[in-house]
Amino acid sequence: MIELQGFSFRYSPSHFFALKDISIRILPGEFVLIVGDSGSGKTTLLRAINGLVPHFYGGEYRGKVIVEGKEVSETSPRKLAAIVGSVFQDPENQILMSTVEREISFPLENRGMKEAEIEKRVEEALELLGIYHLRERKIESLSGGEKQKVAIAAAMASYPRYLLLDEPTSQIDPNSAEELLALLERLNDDLGIGIVLVEHRMERTMHRADRLIVMNAGKIICDGEPRMVASKIDLDALGIGYPQITRVARKMELKYLPLTVKEGRKALSHLFGKVKITQEKYEKEKVGEAMSLSFSYDGKRVIRDLTLELFRGEVLGLMGRNGAGKTTLAKLLSGLLKPQRGKIRIMGKDIAAINERERSKLVSMVFQNPNVHLFQDTIYDDIALSSEDNEKVKSIMKKLGIWKLKDRSGKELSGGERMLAAIASIAVKEPELLILDEPTRGLSYRFKRVLSSYLRDYASRHSVILISHDVEMIARTVQRVAILSRGKIIVEGNKRDILSSSLIYSTQLNKVAQGIPDADKRVLIEEDLEGVI
Repeated sequence: MIELQGFSFRYSPSHFFALKDISIRILPGEFVLIVGDSGSGKTTLLRAINGLVPHFYGGEYRGKVIVEGKEVSETSPRKLAAIVGSVFQDPENQILMSTVEREISFPLENRGMKEAEIEKRVEEALELLGIYHLRERKIESLSGGEKQKVAIAAAMASYPRYLLLDEPTSQIDPNSAEELLALLERLNDDLGIGIVLVEHRMERTMHRADRLIVMNAGKIICDGEPRMVASKIDLDALGIGYPQITRVARKMELKYLPLTVKEGRKALSHLFGKVKITQEKYEKEKVGEAMSLSFSYDGKRVIRDLTLELFRGEVLGLMGRNGAGKTTLAKLLSGLLKPQRGKIRIMGKDIAAINERERSKLVSMVFQNPNVHLFQDTIYDDIALSSEDNEKVKSIMKKLGIWKLKDRSGKELSGGERMLAAIASIAVKEPELLILDEPTRGLSYRFKRVLSSYLRDYASRHSVILISHDVEMIARTVQRVAILSRGKIIVEGNKRDILSSSLIYSTQLNKVAQGIPDADKRVLIEEDLEGVI
């Protein structure tokens, strides 16, 4: 059993308590989903259970945390790791070795296991995660989503009693995310492994959990069966959000709240008779273009004869499975990599022929890992580094909802807060083309809505590429979608045409709408249903 008794914790040198008087018990074999707005204390709660707090993160520690009879403050993280496996929000902070196989075997070697047992467990972990083909690959050659799968495989290989996961699906494609969550269910059902999962994507996870713990400002404010919790408190008002179909059911004051697409079809089909017809128009002024791009890593072709046009007034959604070439394309467009064939022009200029300073005014990129953008004493200083206009810095921080954090260091912030600060540090320069690579990692429902609104406003003056596996964020934000596979754009067009005809990249509401004339091609988000929002 995992037990927290009156537990509070404040990071040093912060003046704020990240957790306040937490008292809970998590029983063996439970599947627990922990939710909360960005900065509510979810990640700190996981760190308290696996021993990173207080052994690696210093600060003021009150109360007790007990895992399987061992008091965490008196037990080394190495001993706790045999009981509690952890998968962090940033896989880069977790991976130590040079190849995939070495990374998975490393913690087993540290525990002194025999070679035959290590080999068996590595085989199992690779097979379970569907990454056997990555076995010999160098870590540096992997996409962000592939690194996340490797981190999960390394945690699973230890056969822990409990598995703690901090947003494990945030960087992996929808199909892989469903496979991973189904695997967690199987580990929970068949092997009795306790799952403690922090996630913002409620549509993927809420129906799988036995128990939903809701956090707000460092406290647990509700704890119980997910459907009961969803009907008892307003998760939207807390910035947490619901699965789309659950939100629609609450808006229509239905007594039974559906959590799955199947339940949604039974409960909501009658609402799809009236569909709003929204025509999104923008002037097709070309901002940039990629012409016949090709690029290889170590002889492996990653981008293949790719051509793409970019327009002012538009957010382009770039989607595709992990390893499809999305991040590589973004680095090529931003000039961080040079194409081996083809050209890139932004505002008529060949970006390969101009210096870095001039190029950054034309195109800039926000990376998957926000920490690479934040290195000053405060996030205000990080953002002001890119602009001498103090009012402009203040304005963008207010628009993104982080002005109140201006005097805090990026190290003190939650993953979602750091991501917003990183976005502000690049967007404040107002490049003609702004590229964001998986910017919703760590973002709660509230902050996703804030970011979506900001990007649409930014694109009214410039052009934006949004790379994301978050289908609802794509549906809410972009006008056009391009899907990559094996380094090529295999389909491109209006978001409603692309998302509504996809088996993988469709929203929860669109899945409910399938088979209903008119609705199946038009309904992507709640605002598309007349009388609901």
